[in-house]
Amino acid sequence: MKQGKRNFGATDVLLLVLNAAFFIGIQSVFMPCEARPDGTWMHCHWAGQALTGVAAVLAVTALLHLVISRPQVKQGLSLAMIPLSVLAILLPGHLIELCMMETMRCHTVMKPAVTAISLLNILLAAVDVYIQGKRG
Repeated sequence: MKQGKRNFGATDVLLLVLNAAFFIGIQSVFMPCEARPDGTWMHCHWAGQALTGVAAVLAVTALLHLVISRPQVKQGLSLAMIPLSVLAILLPGHLIELCMMETMRCHTVMKPAVTAISLLNILLAAVDVYIQGKRG
């Protein structure tokens, strides 16, 4: 592969779309529970804050993956996305407690959405590691 040539593939676009959706979604569609009536936050709020940070790092990594053309660098970025996605799965309910009631939004919306997106991210990143290995 020539050094200056752009190297866009399906996994580049899919990783960016998925991680942009994760970043936007954790702040809107599948955000954790609202504040209590007295204005204090439940545990899940902090899980949501941590997930926003992880999602931001994943989105920036996916953007870098799109704009960088060297297969070895792309492969390294994809490899970095795998443990970040595992961290995203572990944050809600494992590393940071969620609400006590299983019927709360953090259990019924946030945690399943984060798990699904993170598993897709791991799968896409693993496929991309293989693809970039063939190109490099």
